[in-house]
Amino acid sequence: MMADANSARDRLERAYFELIEQTHYSKITVSDIIRKVGISRTTFYRHYTDIFDMHQRISDRLAYSIVEECAGLIMTARSEQDYFDEVLKILNTQEKYILLISGENGSRYFFESMLRCSQELVYRIFSHCSEDFLFRLRFITIAMIGVYVRDVIEGREHNPAYIKICKDLIDYDELTGGIYAGKC
Repeated sequence: MMADANSARDRLERAYFELIEQTHYSKITVSDIIRKVGISRTTFYRHYTDIFDMHQRISDRLAYSIVEECAGLIMTARSEQDYFDEVLKILNTQEKYILLISGENGSRYFFESMLRCSQELVYRIFSHCSEDFLFRLRFITIAMIGVYVRDVIEGREHNPAYIKICKDLIDYDELTGGIYAGKC
């Protein structure tokens, strides 16, 4: 998730994730973070207005990067199964961060950010499609994210039956055929 391991922002975020493993994000203070990183308060405030702003920006960036990567798969996956397998791989690679930011020490904000990002992306990429198509695409995306995030937060094994239900709600051939042929 972090781009440049040496930038102040990345060091701040690394410290944040270390602290959120131990305590609820709302109990983390700016002093805790700057002490852990060894930087000035001014440097922290150059990047964030407070801990809540930090939590939201981290959640937004993580959500956006996951949704962007998943959206790109629609264009490149060879089949429905490949698409859903790849989406789960993307989510699995970020599972630690998802759990920390939305688990018992995190908040619901990450899930809300995932929903907002996925809806914005669906409208941006598929703006030429019918409202019916957009509704189904948003629904499947939100359903998959919801099932996955719930499983991560509750420490459950991912239930393939739930993902199958999500898959059954949209016809992948229609989705990709519509995209490529401009029919959606």
